[in-house]
Amino acid sequence: MKVEIEKIVHGGYGLARFEGGVCLVPYSVPGDLLDVEIEPGGSVFFGRIRGMERPSSFRKTAQCDAFGICGGCDFDNMEYSYELEVKRGILVEALVRIAGMEALELAPHVIATQYRYRNHAQFKVDEEGAVGFFKRGSRDVVGLPQSGCLLLQSSITDYVAGTVEKVRFFRGGFRIRSNSRNEIFKKGIPGIQDDRFMFHYVGGMEYRVGIDDFFQVNTAILEKWLHTIETYIEPHWEDTCLDFFCGSGLISMHMARKVSHVIGFELNPRAIESARYNAERNGLSNITFIRKDVTKGVGSMLEGSKVIVDPPRYGLSQRLLRDIVRMQPSIIVYVSCNTATFARDVSIFRKEHYMLQESTIVDMFPRTKHLETVARLVRISHKLHNKRSNR
Repeated sequence: MKVEIEKIVHGGYGLARFEGGVCLVPYSVPGDLLDVEIEPGGSVFFGRIRGMERPSSFRKTAQCDAFGICGGCDFDNMEYSYELEVKRGILVEALVRIAGMEALELAPHVIATQYRYRNHAQFKVDEEGAVGFFKRGSRDVVGLPQSGCLLLQSSITDYVAGTVEKVRFFRGGFRIRSNSRNEIFKKGIPGIQDDRFMFHYVGGMEYRVGIDDFFQVNTAILEKWLHTIETYIEPHWEDTCLDFFCGSGLISMHMARKVSHVIGFELNPRAIESARYNAERNGLSNITFIRKDVTKGVGSMLEGSKVIVDPPRYGLSQRLLRDIVRMQPSIIVYVSCNTATFARDVSIFRKEHYMLQESTIVDMFPRTKHLETVARLVRISHKLHNKRSNR
């Protein structure tokens, strides 16, 4: 069946319409005229590209030989400037459709580099000992191309290439992490001792992170990302800033140099241990780290003049959102890696006298369907809220 791709939607799929409904096609580019094989479904069908009738003017040859097979990249076949527009469109559509907002302008993208940015990878190993990543939509392992994965820092690809030649791998996987100094940290490689921690260096501070614990994957953009958060929160020395889902303390420690007091909340005990170590290591005494499952709420006694949230993909729980609203912080900075749950939560905040004043995409994950949003919500008066609601 011949279809023309209209746009890219959430999940990185190209959307096309045909007489039987809507078709979602991976690895397509808006403007492509394609011959696709339709897989039967409900109201939405999925398509597999069989042939190219007419390529889009935004399409280019992918840099990676494994593109379209490996599940790592989604947009390596389009110009990067157009990828940024695609991501902008995905975010705006979510805010209009889910949050009920009118069409809005976003602040300019924050970008760094398209390739060689990832500081962390979990490699897979098949029964034959081949090292690579899972094929899209399956548990089959796609071997690494000759040049290695183009998203990974060169220090990781070089280390893996050298290790594969020396080590006999068995079915399963292993983890490799690196930092701005190209130091390597690893876990799960046969015959090589595991590292318990790794270390990052950002903004003149050292951060210890557990080898299995979360840390932002894009080293090159981290300082720009932190600067965007700082700009949106408008820190003052008298502020108490609450940082929910603080991890090992990256945002908390950055903000501690700008405000009176920071309270960071995190459930992972290893991350909280590292956060406390990091604050002491860097001489910051105005931070309190609390181990707590904030999805169950934070109680009625906690107060903060400014709030930062950086939740996992599932977004904010109703209990936490309710407690944040009760505190009435003047500014909420919402950092999100999921446009759908972000738009859902913005919709609720808007009903509770908060206005989405500014939002931008920090391209933490170039060449992939994933995007990072940083947004600023400000509290407005009841009178102004009612006037806006009646529009």
